[in-house]
Amino acid sequence: MNYNYKMPDLDNINKLFNSETQNVIKSVDSLQNQLSQSFSEAIKIDFPSNYFAVKNIVVCGMGGSRFPALIIKNLYKDRIKVPFDIVDDYLLPKYINENSLVILSSYSGTTEEVIECFNKAKEKNACITSISAGGDISNYLKKLNKPLYVFNPIYNPSNQPRIGLGYPIGALIGILIKLKLIDEKEQEVQKSINKLQDNIKSFKVGVLEKNNPVKSVAIKTYEMYPYLIVSEFLTGVGNAIANQTNETAKSISSFRVIPELNHHLMEGLKHPDELKKIALFIFFFSNLYSERVKKRFKITKEVVEKNNIKTLWFELKGKTRLDQVFELIAFGSYFSMYLSILYNENPTTVPYVDYFKKRLSE
Repeated sequence: MNYNYKMPDLDNINKLFNSETQNVIKSVDSLQNQLSQSFSEAIKIDFPSNYFAVKNIVVCGMGGSRFPALIIKNLYKDRIKVPFDIVDDYLLPKYINENSLVILSSYSGTTEEVIECFNKAKEKNACITSISAGGDISNYLKKLNKPLYVFNPIYNPSNQPRIGLGYPIGALIGILIKLKLIDEKEQEVQKSINKLQDNIKSFKVGVLEKNNPVKSVAIKTYEMYPYLIVSEFLTGVGNAIANQTNETAKSISSFRVIPELNHHLMEGLKHPDELKKIALFIFFFSNLYSERVKKRFKITKEVVEKNNIKTLWFELKGKTRLDQVFELIAFGSYFSMYLSILYNENPTTVPYVDYFKKRLSE
């Protein structure tokens, strides 16, 4: 730790950010608009009749275009009518056939793993659609006369997929409702979108740290290794926050899931001793979790603290599962942005991801 480093004042963000990084604030503030735009547009897609008879769903995506599918899969785990899988590499499952819905999720429309999956899905004559801001994937589908959703990211001036995640999330919910693949009503989704701003008003940049729970968590996370603890319908959002923390704040993080972690992780808290100095368990608690999971959360916190490891407890306030999913998504975007400021990192760049892609293409 640099003991001469003076932590920036999170109540002075507008003075700390330049014109480029100000776009991050605008994008984070625009989650509701992203969701509303993409959901209302995607639910109007005109699908061929055979798309309404699919027997399974596979979403192909990477990074910021992958975790939206994980969010939706866990949110609607008990309400999805057919098997739902996620592919985050180059390999499509063998079972893919003409009765499969393959959704290509790529913000840029140029993700090489997703393009490879497209080629294989085409060979298998699958029902293909896509969610992107354009690029090669949308061009391929247009040539094949396949239904697709191309969004105009007007509410994501940062141009970072992980900060524009409202677009693929809203679009994916809209597509699944349109195809009658999930037990959800259009008006209920719109209701949750409309409530979002009110549910997260205390997260905003203009709210002082003493009244802002996200700023407070970010400050307590500084120079720590956060373990993001989630469960059930919030599992996918835990993955999203870990991803955003890595890319936006340039900081290590892990997400862990209750009850699965209760079967091994608690015995791994003794060593090394350094863990007690840097580990921070952040428990994202919901009153909508099942009763057994709620009990597990409280006991797990006890066990972590018995190992002299610090904990934080954040309780979701939304009235429904969808309300809380949107609320926690917003938390993650604000949290990673605030943490990037504390570390004096540029939230708009991903230099090592860019370096890796450059080396891979050589």
